[in-house]
Amino acid sequence: MANGKVGVGPNGPIAGLIQLLCWSIIGLVVFVYLIPVQNIFLVLIPAALLMLVALGHLALLGDNFPFMPPGGNWTPEKSRACGGVAMTVIWAVFTAAILLFMRYVYPKWPIGPLYLWFGVIAFWLTLLYGINWNGWPFKGRIHPWATMAVSFVIIMGLSILIWSLLTNLNGTPLANTPINRKGPINVNWLTGYLVWCIAWFFVFNPVFITQGWPFAKLGHPGAAIAQTILAHLLGFVFWQGSLALKISPSFSFAAVGSSIIFWSLVYSWHLQFWGITKFTHFKRALAAFIVLCVIVPVWIIILTLVLGPAAKGFAALKLPADVNILIIYFNLCVIGPVLIAHNAFWLRWPLTLPTPPGTPPPDQAA
Repeated sequence: MANGKVGVGPNGPIAGLIQLLCWSIIGLVVFVYLIPVQNIFLVLIPAALLMLVALGHLALLGDNFPFMPPGGNWTPEKSRACGGVAMTVIWAVFTAAILLFMRYVYPKWPIGPLYLWFGVIAFWLTLLYGINWNGWPFKGRIHPWATMAVSFVIIMGLSILIWSLLTNLNGTPLANTPINRKGPINVNWLTGYLVWCIAWFFVFNPVFITQGWPFAKLGHPGAAIAQTILAHLLGFVFWQGSLALKISPSFSFAAVGSSIIFWSLVYSWHLQFWGITKFTHFKRALAAFIVLCVIVPVWIIILTLVLGPAAKGFAALKLPADVNILIIYFNLCVIGPVLIAHNAFWLRWPLTLPTPPGTPPPDQAA
């Protein structure tokens, strides 16, 4: 460490841009074009949802304990790489434990679409409780891993209840099997709806895009309640509205919805509200939302082009998927979690340190 600087290269948004470009190229080559498309669709996408649940619990609710900040013991004198390796191993073990439990103990499902449908429910609850609700009322009052454990019980318990009481598998190959709970909500509709809900509470949560505007004055959990209601109302409007307009369902939730989620994260955290930090409160929220509306369609066009050749493999194998499914896979199952883990678990090693999410605060210009 020299002159107080940790890591190599530039500070700030430029470091985040380098990080984004490098991981996008690596992720595209390794996790899209070096893996058979049938494995992506039948194995990786379903399993990745439980990987995201584990990541959310460790980073959002467990505060990266025990090795990295804010809950861990890292200091600038310690190796970021060693801490990153340790946290990544914990993440892998946590993910494997969930998958093995579901495969061999309960509910004993084979890897496949069931993990995708159920995983979206658990992923939605993990993000909602971990970001918008910030682990309320446990976080900050008990040990980080105790918060994580309590939260895991709450989230998985609610996920099981929703799956058991509300979902049905009508219109899927499993419609006439005992697994079909025959509830009032179809799993395919629910999946698209929940992705859209996640997109909107990423926009309105306390740290990304609007940084909680206009609900911050309500305090906590008042702001969380308001954000939750608004996100789910908007999720319904945009999902059901896209279906009514005959827009491709996969384009609606997989391409547009996932890209909103991805760029809410990247622009706000990795790129640190690049270009608009001179604004505060409403002006920054509005500017960030406008930037998001510009970036998302450009990103979808780019991904449609670069993922198009791989998507042809879906058609050749007659898999029920298209390029939009590859877009959500790349956004949320590849590059998104890698970027989060690189910032949270590795502190962006070997590049310069990232800033915490929500920086700069909405009341401070920079």
